Amino acid sequence: MPGFVHPLRACCGHGGKYNYNMHIGCGGKVKINGEDILVGKACDDPTVMINWDGVHYTQAANKWIFDQIVNGSFSDPPTPIEFACHKQY
Repeated sequence: MPGFVHPLRACCGHGGKYNYNMHIGCGGKVKINGEDILVGKACDDPTVMINWDGVHYTQAANKWIFDQIVNGSFSDPPTPIEFACHKQY
Protein backbone atom coordinates (compact mmCIF):
# COMPACT_ATOMS: atom_id res chain seq x y z
CA MET A 1 0.00 0.00 0.00
CA PRO A 2 2.05 2.89 -1.27
CA GLY A 3 2.31 6.02 0.82
CA PHE A 4 0.91 4.54 4.04
CA VAL A 5 2.93 4.47 7.25
CA HIS A 6 2.45 2.54 10.52
CA PRO A 7 -0.16 0.12 9.11
CA LEU A 8 -1.31 -1.18 12.50
CA ARG A 9 -1.25 2.12 14.39
CA ALA A 10 -4.51 4.06 14.89
CA CYS A 11 -4.54 7.65 13.68
CA CYS A 12 -6.91 8.82 16.40
CA GLY A 13 -6.60 7.27 19.83
CA HIS A 14 -4.45 7.05 22.91
CA GLY A 15 -1.74 4.83 24.26
CA GLY A 16 0.81 2.19 23.53
CA LYS A 17 2.50 0.94 20.41
CA TYR A 18 -0.71 1.00 18.37
CA ASN A 19 -2.19 4.26 19.74
CA TYR A 20 -5.20 2.27 20.92
CA ASN A 21 -6.89 1.91 24.28
CA MET A 22 -10.36 0.35 24.42
CA HIS A 23 -11.22 2.65 27.35
CA ILE A 24 -9.90 5.91 25.88
CA GLY A 25 -10.79 6.27 22.20
CA CYS A 26 -10.66 9.06 19.69
CA GLY A 27 -11.71 12.27 21.43
CA GLY A 28 -11.17 10.66 24.84
CA LYS A 29 -10.33 12.77 27.85
CA VAL A 30 -8.80 12.08 31.26
CA LYS A 31 -9.16 14.13 34.44
CA ILE A 32 -5.93 15.55 35.80
CA ASN A 33 -6.17 17.75 38.89
CA GLY A 34 -9.91 18.16 38.23
CA GLU A 35 -9.38 19.33 34.67
CA ASP A 36 -10.42 17.37 31.55
CA ILE A 37 -7.42 16.84 29.27
CA LEU A 38 -7.89 15.61 25.69
CA VAL A 39 -5.64 12.58 25.15
CA GLY A 40 -7.43 10.80 22.27
CA LYS A 41 -6.14 13.12 19.58
CA ALA A 42 -6.05 12.64 15.82
CA CYS A 43 -2.73 12.22 14.04
CA ASP A 44 -1.25 15.09 12.05
CA ASP A 45 -1.81 13.49 8.62
CA PRO A 46 -4.60 10.90 8.29
CA THR A 47 -3.91 10.58 4.54
CA VAL A 48 -0.89 8.36 5.31
CA MET A 49 -2.69 6.17 7.87
CA ILE A 50 -4.74 3.02 7.25
CA ASN A 51 -6.50 2.75 10.59
CA TRP A 52 -8.59 5.63 11.96
CA ASP A 53 -9.50 4.62 15.51
CA GLY A 54 -8.52 0.99 15.97
CA VAL A 55 -11.78 -0.21 14.37
CA HIS A 56 -12.42 1.83 11.21
CA TYR A 57 -10.34 2.52 8.12
CA THR A 58 -9.33 6.08 7.24
CA GLN A 59 -10.84 7.78 4.21
CA ALA A 60 -7.48 7.35 2.45
CA ALA A 61 -7.50 3.57 3.08
CA ASN A 62 -11.10 3.25 1.90
CA LYS A 63 -10.19 5.11 -1.30
CA TRP A 64 -7.20 2.81 -1.89
CA ILE A 65 -9.42 -0.27 -1.51
CA PHE A 66 -12.05 1.24 -3.83
CA ASP A 67 -9.39 2.02 -6.45
CA GLN A 68 -8.17 -1.60 -6.37
CA ILE A 69 -11.70 -2.89 -6.91
CA VAL A 70 -12.36 -0.48 -9.79
CA ASN A 71 -9.06 -1.15 -11.58
CA GLY A 72 -9.51 -4.93 -11.30
CA SER A 73 -6.62 -5.67 -8.96
CA PHE A 74 -8.88 -7.62 -6.59
CA SER A 75 -10.50 -9.81 -9.24
CA ASP A 76 -9.19 -13.01 -10.80
CA PRO A 77 -8.46 -12.60 -13.60
CA PRO A 78 -7.82 -8.88 -13.11
CA THR A 79 -10.71 -7.10 -14.81
CA PRO A 80 -11.26 -3.34 -14.59
CA ILE A 81 -14.83 -2.44 -13.71
CA GLU A 82 -15.52 -0.86 -17.10
CA PHE A 83 -14.91 -4.30 -18.70
CA ALA A 84 -16.68 -6.30 -15.99
CA CYS A 85 -19.93 -4.37 -16.29
CA HIS A 86 -21.44 -3.88 -19.70
CA LYS A 87 -24.79 -3.04 -21.13
CA GLN A 88 -26.87 -5.94 -22.47
CA TYR A 89 -28.50 -5.31 -25.89
